[in-house]
Amino acid sequence: MAEEMALRVKELVPSRPQIGRRTAGAEKAVADYHSQVTSITSAILDEYCQLFEQQESSAIDVDPQVLEEQKCQLNYELNCSGKYFAFKEQLKHSVVKIVREKYLKTTAFEDRDQLQTFLSELYIYLVDQMHIALNKTLFDDREEAAPPPMTDTELLLRFAKEAETMEDYNLAEMYYQERLARERQRCDHWLDYGCFKLLVGDYIKAQECFHEALVLNREHLHSLLLCGIVALIMDNPEDAEVFFEDATCVAPTSALAWTVLGLFYEIQGNDIRMEMAFSEAGKLHQVALTVDRARERAESGVLSGGKTTGAGGSENASKAGMAAPDDSVPTTPRAQSRSEVPSRSNRPPREKTPRTVPKSASSVVSKSKAGSDRRADASADHNPSPAATSIYMEAAKFLAQVNATQFVQRALSHDLLSPDGGPGCQYHLLCAQVHLQRKEFDAANENLQEASQIDHQNPDVWALTGHVRYMSGRKGEARQCYEHALSLVADASEIHSIYLRLGSIYLQEGEVGDFTSRIVSAALK
Repeated sequence: MAEEMALRVKELVPSRPQIGRRTAGAEKAVADYHSQVTSITSAILDEYCQLFEQQESSAIDVDPQVLEEQKCQLNYELNCSGKYFAFKEQLKHSVVKIVREKYLKTTAFEDRDQLQTFLSELYIYLVDQMHIALNKTLFDDREEAAPPPMTDTELLLRFAKEAETMEDYNLAEMYYQERLARERQRCDHWLDYGCFKLLVGDYIKAQECFHEALVLNREHLHSLLLCGIVALIMDNPEDAEVFFEDATCVAPTSALAWTVLGLFYEIQGNDIRMEMAFSEAGKLHQVALTVDRARERAESGVLSGGKTTGAGGSENASKAGMAAPDDSVPTTPRAQSRSEVPSRSNRPPREKTPRTVPKSASSVVSKSKAGSDRRADASADHNPSPAATSIYMEAAKFLAQVNATQFVQRALSHDLLSPDGGPGCQYHLLCAQVHLQRKEFDAANENLQEASQIDHQNPDVWALTGHVRYMSGRKGEARQCYEHALSLVADASEIHSIYLRLGSIYLQEGEVGDFTSRIVSAALK
């Protein structure tokens, strides 16, 4: 039952209530003391002005003897009027609070020497705090408010991804931690940091991050899946099964959840449950594809102004989309809206139209404006319906995005045998991505050659080929691949990394001209 699975997940990842801040603690006691000192200071200044208002003299020319006489007269007036003792009573309560809250003294001293030592320490502290309060009252030396930070959490995520691209993992971790320091109550911040820890192989810290995300939202699909993945990596199959099963309870219409559950049962050797999970994922995937095709036909009919799929066709597609299950919208009472893991872009590659490959950086600059215009024109023409990828390919994409490379090849092996799959371009690209992450450059090159034979104008093929050349130290060949990828009509999935590494190559080669400036400006967009 779904309720039973939720209870088992809570047992594995118990909630940790937030510790509330005490309002009547030491800080409040000191603040009350400051406010009383400020109030008494204002009263004494009023008294001084009433006594000596007729004596006009500048602060620079005041005679020290006159000041001493005024001080004595002021003390005499305060004592005679009883105001001095009133001020002492006013301070007494705030001092008692400091003794109780800051020094935690609530009982009498048995030793007189200890009492004297404590009183000396307390007197020094009270005088220091009095000076702090007086400086705030008499002198307006307050600093200006700190300006708002120039970076938001999304920009910090981009900086972290940039550092990952350049393999500066210490810098990337700093940005991820800064992101968490800004907003600790967001699931995606913990998931991004956990995926980074999977990348560097720190599985214990990754597990902590995914558990924190799950505590924030017990019904977050990706948090449950990632908790299961890291539990399986750390050889805890019983815990992993709980997380994966609960994911299918939270989002019973998610083909991804059922596919990952099937992969888990395959690892455990449970063929019956594996086939059941894959069968359910296949049904949901086919329904989603049918709805997408109906919606696209309706939209294309409206855009073209045709009469074959008019308002009725659009209405039918809308009804089908509302009735059919969808991966991104869980429909059970426990299944609420879930945010996606913000990681690498997963846009499907579209048809590409070859263009002339620039022979130098200057030729790319001369064609940049024309290329932008052609990209805008081509976006309307190159918008075919998405390819009917298999459930295993969709799972492989997700696993690659979250750096769970241990399971990507297992999903891809099923894709080879799937009627909707096969060794296509996307298959070889994902294989190359896994090999590249493991620094297996020869194997990555083999997959990229296969992908290039299938779709030579795919920008992701050229981008990954450039990454292989760049990471293996062949910067000249990487530059040619990156320039070719940028010259194509469609953008690569990770175009930001292309800009970064190509700009780095230009700087190393001493080309700091117009095109380098263009690379930097484009990368900052």
